[in-house]
Amino acid sequence: MLPFIVGALAGAAAVIAFSKKKELKEGIEQGVCKAKEVAEEVKKSVDGTIECIKSKKALHVTTKEEAK
Repeated sequence: MLPFIVGALAGAAAVIAFSKKKELKEGIEQGVCKAKEVAEEVKKSVDGTIECIKSKKALHVTTKEEAK
C-alpha cells in the first residue's frame, strides 16, 4: 500500500511540475543569477584576503631582514 501512495504522490508532483514549468524555469534562472552574484562577491572577498595576507607577509619578511 505504501509504494502505491508514494507512486501516486510522485506522479502528482510530476504533473504539477509539468503544468508549472514556466514558473519553475524562471525561479531556477533567478536562483542561478543570484548564485553567480554571490560567487562573484565571495571571489572578490577571497582575492582581497589573499592580497592582504601577501602584503602582510612581505612586510613581515622585510622586517626580519632589517633586524639582521
